[in-house]
Parts: sequence; C-alpha cells; structure tokens
Amino acid sequence: MLNWLSIDTWLISFLAISYLLFLFLIAFLGQNPTSLKWSQKPWVYSLCLGVSCTSWAFYGIIGQASITGQWLSPIYYGTIACFLLGWPILLKMLRVSKQQNLTSIADFIALRYERTPRIALVVTVLALIGTIPYIALQLRAISQSFDLVTGSFQSGFNTTITVALVLTIFCILFGARNVVANKQNQGLMLAIAFSSLVKLLAILAIGLFVCFYVFDNFAQVFEQAESLSQSTNTQTSPTYTLMSQVILGFITIFVTPQLFHMIVIENQNERQLAASRWQYPLYLIAINIFVLPIAMAGNHIFPGGGVNADTYILSIPLFTQQEFLSILVFIGGLAAATSMVIIAAIVLSTMVSTEIITPLLLKLNKAQADDQAAYSHRLLIYRRTAIAVIMLLSLLFERLVNQQSHLSSIGILSLVLLAQFAPAVIGALYWRKANSLGAMLGLLSGGLVWCYTLLLPLLAPESSTVTKGLFDLSWLQSQGLFGFTFLDATSHGVLMSLGVNTLVFVIVSLSTSPSLAEKLQAEAFVKKQAKAIDYRLTAHDLTTILKRFVSADAIKQMPTTSKGEQASSEQIEYTRKVLASVIGSASTRLVMSAAEDKSTNVSIEQVVGIVDEANQLFEFNRELLQAGVENIDQGISVVDADMRLVAWNAKYIELLDYPPQLIQAGMPIADLIRFNIEREVIQCDDPQATVNKRLSYMKNGQEHYFQRVMPDNRVLEIRGQPMPGGGFVSTFSDITQHIEAEQKLQKINELLETKVSERTFELSQAKAEAEAANKSKTRFLAAASHDLMQPFNALSLFTDMLKQQARDQDTQKLANHIQDSLTVVEGLLSDLVEISKLEGSGQHVESNDFMIGDVIAPLSNEFEALCLDKGIHFAHRIRNRQVTSDKKLLRRIIQNFLANAAHYSPIGSDNPKILLTVRVQQQNLLIEVWDNGPGIPKDKQQQIFREFERLEQNRETPGLGLGLTISERIAKLLNLNIEVESIEGRGSVFRLSMPFCETTVSQPMEVAATQEDKPTNFNGVKVLLIDNDPLLLNALEQQLANWGCQVIAKTGNESVPSLVSADWRPDVIIADYHLDDNKNGVDLSQQLITKFCWRCPCVVCSADPSEALRQHVSEAEFKFIKKPLKALALKRLLKSL
Repeated sequence: MLNWLSIDTWLISFLAISYLLFLFLIAFLGQNPTSLKWSQKPWVYSLCLGVSCTSWAFYGIIGQASITGQWLSPIYYGTIACFLLGWPILLKMLRVSKQQNLTSIADFIALRYERTPRIALVVTVLALIGTIPYIALQLRAISQSFDLVTGSFQSGFNTTITVALVLTIFCILFGARNVVANKQNQGLMLAIAFSSLVKLLAILAIGLFVCFYVFDNFAQVFEQAESLSQSTNTQTSPTYTLMSQVILGFITIFVTPQLFHMIVIENQNERQLAASRWQYPLYLIAINIFVLPIAMAGNHIFPGGGVNADTYILSIPLFTQQEFLSILVFIGGLAAATSMVIIAAIVLSTMVSTEIITPLLLKLNKAQADDQAAYSHRLLIYRRTAIAVIMLLSLLFERLVNQQSHLSSIGILSLVLLAQFAPAVIGALYWRKANSLGAMLGLLSGGLVWCYTLLLPLLAPESSTVTKGLFDLSWLQSQGLFGFTFLDATSHGVLMSLGVNTLVFVIVSLSTSPSLAEKLQAEAFVKKQAKAIDYRLTAHDLTTILKRFVSADAIKQMPTTSKGEQASSEQIEYTRKVLASVIGSASTRLVMSAAEDKSTNVSIEQVVGIVDEANQLFEFNRELLQAGVENIDQGISVVDADMRLVAWNAKYIELLDYPPQLIQAGMPIADLIRFNIEREVIQCDDPQATVNKRLSYMKNGQEHYFQRVMPDNRVLEIRGQPMPGGGFVSTFSDITQHIEAEQKLQKINELLETKVSERTFELSQAKAEAEAANKSKTRFLAAASHDLMQPFNALSLFTDMLKQQARDQDTQKLANHIQDSLTVVEGLLSDLVEISKLEGSGQHVESNDFMIGDVIAPLSNEFEALCLDKGIHFAHRIRNRQVTSDKKLLRRIIQNFLANAAHYSPIGSDNPKILLTVRVQQQNLLIEVWDNGPGIPKDKQQQIFREFERLEQNRETPGLGLGLTISERIAKLLNLNIEVESIEGRGSVFRLSMPFCETTVSQPMEVAATQEDKPTNFNGVKVLLIDNDPLLLNALEQQLANWGCQVIAKTGNESVPSLVSADWRPDVIIADYHLDDNKNGVDLSQQLITKFCWRCPCVVCSADPSEALRQHVSEAEFKFIKKPLKALALKRLLKSL
C-alpha cells in the first residue's frame, strides 16, 4: 500500500491565496511609472509569452510523454518552428495590428474582410467556444492538484470556486480597469512574467529531484525508461499524429486570442518581438527539459497505471514525502493555470464587449443613448460582467466534462477549434483573392466539423451519433468521417476541421467575384497598412465622441493642434485609435462616419441610434459603387505599387478579350504584357525590353495615353493615371466608331485641302501677275515721267526766258499761260511718280533731328509768293520745336496741304485766306493748314483720301486727285496721323500731329524774306553743261548765258579729253544723270575732275526719283536738283555754291 504525504488543507489554501495576493501586489506595483523600464525589457516580454505553458504544459504534457516517450511534445516543435521560421508572419501581423490599433484577433479578421462587425461576431463566438474549455482545463487542474496535495478528495471543487472568484477579482482590477482595450498593462505583464518564472522554477526543481534523488543521474533515468518500454507496450505515436500536433503548435501560437493579445497588443516595439524569436524557444526547451525524466520516473514508481500520469509531477514528491517540493510544484501548477485564466478572461471580455455588446447597443439601446453618463463607464461594467460570466461558464463546463478525461485531451480540444482562425488569418495577410464570404463560410464549416468530431464525443461519448454515425451512416461517424477510421481522434478532428475550413474558404473565394471595394481593401492589407479614412469632424465632435464612449481622461490627452473649429489630422487619428481600442475598429468606423454627417443636424447622443441605418446606407453605397463600376462602358484595371493587378471590371476583360481563367487578383502586370505580346496585340522586336519599358513608366508614375489596334481591328483608347502611394489606374475605351468617323473626316479634309491648294495656287498666280503688272506700271510711270520731264524741262526754261524777254503785255500774258500749263502738267507727272513710288515700297524713311522751322520757312516763302500772285491772303504763325522725322517726306505732306488750299481757294471772291500754324498741344506739335474755301461734306471727308478721288464741285480745277492720297501714305510711313475738319461753305482745316523734343526756341520764328527779286550777277562764271537731250541742253545754255555765265554745252557722247581744252577750268559743272550709252553724269564728272585736277562743285539733275540715284550723288558729294528745272531753284542753288 502506497504511503502518501498529505498537507494540511488550510495551509495549502493559505499558500494558494497568498500566491494570488502576491500577484496582486506585483501587478499593483507594476502600475507605477518607475516600473516601466522593467516591463519594456525584451526578456520580460518573452517570459510573458510563457503564458502559453498552461496547466496542460505543466501536468498534461508529462502524461503524454509517459505514453509516447517523447522528451518534447510535437506541439512545441511547431511553436519553435513558428518563431524561428515563421517569424515574418508574426512581424507582419504585429505591424498591421499596430497601424490599425486593433484590440483582438476578432478585430484583426474583421478589419481585413470588409470591415464589417458580422465576421467579428463569428470569430468572437468561436473564440468563446474554444477558450472556455481551455479555462475549464485550468480550473480542473487546480481542483485536482488541490485534492491530491491535501488528500481530501472532497474540497477541490470548493477551492476551485474560491480560486475562480479571486481570479475574477484580479482580472477586473488589473485587466478591466481601463476602457482602452489595447493599452499596454505593465503591471499585468510583470505579474504574468513572474508566473512564468515560478512554473519554470517548480518544474526544474522537480526535474533535478527526480534525476539526482529518485535516480542517480540522467543515464539511469533513460536506462530505466528503456527497460520499462521493453516490459510494457509503450508505443511511439503515428506520424500523422505527430504532424497534426506540429501543425497545431505552429498556427495556434498566433491565432489563439490570449497569445495574439500577448504577442501583439502587449508588444511595445518590434525589438521585443525580435528578441523573443530566440528567447521564447529557449524558455520552451528549458521548461520541457525534464518532462521525459519525470514521466519515466512516474512510470517507474507507479507501474500498472494506478496513478493518473497527468499528476506524476505532483505525485512523485508526495510519494517521496517531500513537503516543500510538493508545495512548490502545487504553486507552480497554480501559476501555470492562473496566468492563462487571467489573460484568457481579459481577452475574451474585450472581444465580447467590443464585437458583441457594443454593436448590439448601437443597434438596439437607443434609450440609454440619451443618458448623460459617459458610455465608457457602462462599457467597463459590461466588460467586467463579461469576465464574471466567462468564469462561471468555465466552471460549468468543468463540471459537465467526464472527470476521467485527460487534461491533454481537453487542451487539444480547445486548440483545434482556435486553429480554425488560421486559414482566414494567413489568407488575410498573403492572399489578395480571399474575401469575406469565403472566410465566413470557412470559419462556420470548420467550427461545425470540430463540434461533430471532437466536442460531441467528449460530451456524449455513448450517443448513437458518435458510435453509429449520423442517420446511422457509418461513413458519418464522429471519429471516422468519410472512412478515415485509421486516424486517432485528435488527428481526425484536426484534419477534418482544418481541411473543410480551408477547402470551403478557398473554393468560395475563387468562385465568387469580390467587389471593387474588397479588392482595394485586400490589396491595401496585403501590401501595406490600410489607410485611415479622412474624417471631417470638428474638435467639438471628437470631444463629444470621447466623452460619450471613452472618458474625460481621454479628452485631456487629445492633442491640441487644431486651428479653429476643424479638427486636425492628429486629433482625428488619436480619437480613431482610442475609440477603436474601446469598441473595435468596425464599430469605430460606423460611429465616426455617422458623426461626420452634418446634414441631419443630430447630436452625438443620437448618433448611436442611427449607426445601424448608416451601416445599411454604407452597404447600399458600396453595392451601388460596385454596380456602377461594373456597368460603365469603360474597362477599368487597378495595379498596385508592386505592379500586380488587384482590381478590374468585366468590361476590362471583354475589351481586351482575355480568357476568363487568365485574370487573377495579384497577377503580375508583366505577365499580362507578355501575354499581349505573344498574341501580337502589342507589336515589338524585343519583348523583354518592351515589358521593362512599360513597367518603368508605371513605377515612375508617368501618365500615359495611347491607342491600341486589336487583332479584330477594334481600336482601344488606353489612359493611365498614377495613384497616391504608388500603383496605377487604367481605363480602356472602345473608340473604333470614333476612329472611323475621324478617318472619313480626314479624307474629306484632304479633299478640301487639295481644292484649297489648287485655288491658292491659282490665286498666287493671279497675285503674281497683278504684282508684275503693278511693277510694270510703276516702272512705266517712272520711265515715262523721266522721258516726259526732259522736254518739259526745256519748255519750262524757254518759257522763263520768254517771260524775261517779253516787252508787250500780250506776250507777257501768253508766257504766263504757258508757264501755268507747264506747272499743271509737271504737278500731274510728279504725283504719278510719287504714288508709283509709294505703291512699290520704294520710298525709304530717313529720320533725323531738326527744327520744324527748317521745313516751314522755305514752304512759307514759296507759298507766300504763289498766294500773292493769286490774290490770296497767306499768313503763318509757328512755334519752333525740335522733331525727329524724315524732313523731305514731312515737307511733302505740308506742301500738299498748302497746294490743296491754294488750288481750291475761292479766287475772285471776297478775301480768300490761307493760314499755316504750328502750335503745341501737350507733348505734340499740331501742324495745321486753314482755308476758307468751299469746304468738304461730312460724308466725303474720308473719301477724299482715296486715289483719283475728287469732289464734284472741284471738277474744273486741274489735278488727278492724288495729293491727299500721297500725303496719307507718307503719314503712315512716318507713323503720323492726319485729321480733317470742314464745314461746308466755310472752309477746312487739315491737321498733322507729331511728337516733339523738349529743346525749344523761345521766340516765334520769323520767316526770312525772299530774296528772289534781288539782282543776281553771274557775270564771268564758267559753267560746263552736260545733257544728252539737245533741246534741254540748248534751253539751259541760253538761260545761263542770259545770267551772264560763260557756258560750254556738251551731250556727253564725246570722249573725256575732247570735252574741253586743257587750259579751261569751269567754276561749276551741271550734268544730267542719265546719259547715252549707259553713262551717267556722276561718273563722267568725277573722271573730268580727276583728269584735269579741277576743284569745282558739281550739280546733278534728273527726273528719276529712285533712292539709288540719290545715294550715288550723295556718295560723290555732289549737289542734286530735280527736273524739270526751275530757273528760280537753279539760281538759288548756284548762289549757294
């Protein structure tokens, strides 16, 4: 008979309660800010992960090792592999969770799959069903260990109730003291780390005791184990059993609610996770290093199975009468159980309050929405109540389950159900095609299979459904579904539940078309952190939300960076994170979206009542958006920053004629480009270069537009726009009809252009002919005027001599008539030459500075004599100013004004007058010619500037009507403006306005008296006269002879030496420019001056108005006089030499 040690019940109870109170003390002291440096240590974080080593790891794993002979459970192989090889999964999960400020595994899955509370509810319910049995396992371990260590076998359940009550109080005080669910609790972390150290110390102590007290050393332990295995039927577990437990260990380390909370929520930086990559596996190895020796010692000491193998770790010190060691092991088991219970209760209460209670209140509890009390206070009450309910349900489950069930079986039961989250979590992180419907149906189907294959046999092992199968179908037996009877119960449950879950998840996700919103959300989640919604709320809105749902303390901690009423991005992000930590991200989105809508003018208290309606509206808008995208005429494709196709519509596939099975979410866009090159939709010589070029354009964010001709001759218009943060959106439009219409229009345009070109050619020819005719006309007029001027020149000179020699009055009168006729003809020819010169652009402007009096004085003298002969009173009043213009052209304008005034003055009437004035008006000189002639009608005042335009009343006056036309064109050349004012029957004024310089002459200019009537004496002046026109030569010779000159007249046809004798030297040379045989008077005069070394001036005369002639004369430094020669002008010029 075995002699067991029994320890006093009150002592064990006291020690148990004392340990829990010590945890209270550690947690309380850990809340002090001075303890923050300890909680941030990476090794503290790694010890906190030891919460995974529950009572199953402390008791049950030894029972498993006693059967299998394995020193490390296969589950821990999977856990270590996850930290060493699957660490990128943990890191990515951590980053996503921190970015989104998630509160639990349910919040994580809900965020990825369409951000709806529905899937969060399913995850929470499954977590409750899976974790409550695990909590019950811990409570049973406490009850059994208490009964065993005290030997009472009666008070264990009562002690369990007491422990559960104390743990409930602990969870409420330290796990539900803050409404922010994802806020790190440094006191709780230190308490959990201490529990991990206690259970590690206890198992190491009993391990050393076994190896060096029960046995002499390690070698003896294994020798005893080998001999025992030969005498018993201990067998190694099948491979599929080992693999199923390895898989469970790998995936449950990051999908169980309590471990997700410890790895993600309680993490303060990535450095902690990186350190735990090797620290936590070392902890697992250390806590399991003595598992096999303890199991072998138990089999050795208690052969035959009389003692439950799960209790070996406590039975050995009790059997060997080791009181202290027994107490230490009991406390270690209590630490293993209580740490898991604390974390699980806290995490489940958070999930229940944020994913079940909060959405339910938002929908139904409208009455309390109007209460003035802060919603955060009620939420804390709900969370604390949830902790008590969870503990109560766990106690009830512990009573319902068969008391003989091994602890390891209960632990496996819970892990398999919690493992159902793995397909949805891994798909959320890495599979763009995964959608909410697939995840939802996968979770539900996996949970149902778990209930049927594992939970039902545990609760009702003798039921007909378990033994015979559903509907008495053998292939539907709970532990032999579809004929898999060769598997053990655990492996069968793992394979069936996870297999069905994954299969449904994959098939549904592949067979259903996700909405565009789901595609974008999936891409943002897989590639980079989801971007927060840009809410437009005021600071008052955020304050009201925090006060309503969180607490006043949260308002105090809100950043104060807003300007004006509009909340800043920092304030909105702070509120979103805090609110998400209280009610979950899905509910947060609903509340903030509803609060943002100002159109309803509701208070934040009423927001709670309308959130459900807002959610329905959001669903409708999302479906409406999807329907709109799917039904537009354009194809749409969205490419992410990694150049992968993440979203498209049906029109995109239709326009590009892609096979339906080709397009997949996450497909590299480079593969689509290569596919289009292979089917010759894209024409290129180097496929890879083309792919690289197009990828480069998209990666660099360059907009593109081009047209692509499809094999069936359809034309697609493709436009690409970069997205913020990387990626590309492209639209595809069928513009075939537009291109066809454009081509037809182009053909019509080409035909019209051809006709226009032909017509333009005809017009250009006509224009060229007209220009040629105009040039011919100009040349003809110039030549004709020159040829005509020659005889008129002679006639003018003969007439002048006739007037001087006439003695009787009749002869004098006849000479005057002849002179007048010649003057009219000369004026006509001069006008024709001038107008032809202006039309042919042969007139050049030579601007220089001069005093206006230099132009006005000679004109005044000339017209004063003319007016005197005609009986016209001529007067002038001039303000002399310096101007910049062409002196000769300006004189021509004023001369025409004066000539018109003289021609059309009413000769014979009373007092005809002409007034020439130059006056200053601001910065301009106004040159005006006034007359009191017949005047010009108002409707004719612009008409008179046209060519050959004459008024009806002036028909009898000689002239061609070109004077004013010439004046207007010269004024345009000089950039001057001509104005005319006239009153019919009273007279007219012609005005020329031009700017002047500041230099002034103080006194009015006095016009010099004419000296033409003074006697002139040219006696003895020697003149060499050269002209090829004999008539003009004779007339000019007689005129000069009459003035007393000694004249030698030559035609210029003679040779230079024979022109004059060597001893005769002229005082002046007068030569015509155009001589026979292409000679000219300038060159001939220069030859004579050079040959005979004469020093005499030379005067060149010609009727040719060309600038080249004037330039030639000027370069030779000769004087020029225009034909026809006027005796007065010639006399004045000779006097000036």
